[in-house]
This record gives sequence, C-alpha cells and structure tokens, in this order.
Amino acid sequence: MTDFLTNAEHWRKRAERTRELAAVAVKDQGRLLKVAEEYDRLAALAEGRRSAPVPPGRYVPASRPE
Repeated sequence: MTDFLTNAEHWRKRAERTRELAAVAVKDQGRLLKVAEEYDRLAALAEGRRSAPVPPGRYVPASRPE
C-alpha cells in the first residue's frame, strides 16, 4: 500500500497528468491548473514528512488499527 503522506512522486505524477489535461481542456483550464499547483504543494509536504524524524510512539502504520 502506498503511503500518500510521504510519497512525493505520487503527487508530482498527479500534477503532471492534471497539467496535461488542462492543456487540452476547453473549459475549466484555470481550475485544473490550480489543482495541479495543489498537487505540487502536497508533493512538497510529503517530502518534508519523509525527511522529518517521527517522535517515538507517534507513528501508527496504516495496516495496524489504533
């Protein structure tokens, strides 16, 4: 399972695909470009999460119930 909180590449690919859609869109081109910018922002946040140390006892894997 992909951890979307730390997978910056996932968000970059979504931004790229959204920009491709915006390039051929007749309507909502501006909205699609804003969505792509948000995906870029999520990628930057994911990179920060990946490099930030996790305090002991704070990380619960997604596969394990709380």
